[in-house]
Amino acid sequence: MPIQAERQGRISEPVTRSYPQVIGGTCEFCGVMDNKQPSQMQYRLCPHFREMGELMCTYCPETADPVEVTNRAKLTIHGSPTNPNQVIVVCDSYNCSQAHLKRFKRNL
Repeated sequence: MPIQAERQGRISEPVTRSYPQVIGGTCEFCGVMDNKQPSQMQYRLCPHFREMGELMCTYCPETADPVEVTNRAKLTIHGSPTNPNQVIVVCDSYNCSQAHLKRFKRNL
């Protein structure tokens, strides 16, 4: 049997830390932390996002209301590959998801 050389793909993507998703304002890992607070505020109470402040999709237009986006969307939070002190928040809208994939896809 002949020896074959390893072949890697022609597309490179950075690997970063992934945080739990925020669905309707609630951390998927922690769930409801305080029954007296509205759902869009629950993620601020959990240990994953407590010190991050308000989460807003990085790719939504500036005119978008952060509370409305958090309330209706599923937010995916990634560590930034270029700045370790930042996170990148992506909502589940098609345009934002595509913008995120396009931003970090690198052709070799």
